[in-house]
Amino acid sequence: MATLDVPQVIRRARQRIGLSQEALARRLNATKAAIQHWERGRNQPDLARLFALRSLCPPGIERKDVEVLIRQAQGRVASPPVIPSQASTRGSPESDSGALARENAKLRRQIAKLESTVQRRSEQLRILEDLAAELQRRVSELQAARMPAVAAGVPGSSGDAN
Repeated sequence: MATLDVPQVIRRARQRIGLSQEALARRLNATKAAIQHWERGRNQPDLARLFALRSLCPPGIERKDVEVLIRQAQGRVASPPVIPSQASTRGSPESDSGALARENAKLRRQIAKLESTVQRRSEQLRILEDLAAELQRRVSELQAARMPAVAAGVPGSSGDAN
């Protein structure tokens, strides 16, 4: 099976549907810049967006081309390429344990950062709850102070402009 020119397929499918880059971006939940990158060959859409594009295409050559792109993308996902530098070190316990240690350290840093964010947000929430309680207390005080004045018939206290 021949490999299709992804930018050309994307552009032809978009034009067949009759959408601008911006309109297609909205339909595919992408950005206009992403569509531009796809049509210029700088990047390729992921499988989910290719499926969405296929569902937008009416039956015809463009839809078939999008289906071929989907199969090609599925093939790339099913059998990821082996990077030569990884192939030479694959299987050696030292390289695997070193990579795992680095990945674990990275994950620990991310967890610490997330915990810090959660703690900071919890403190902000506590402060906001305290402020809300204080505001409710003040509103109650003002309402309580206003009620005796209204009951006593103090002018201007009932909100009337008499």
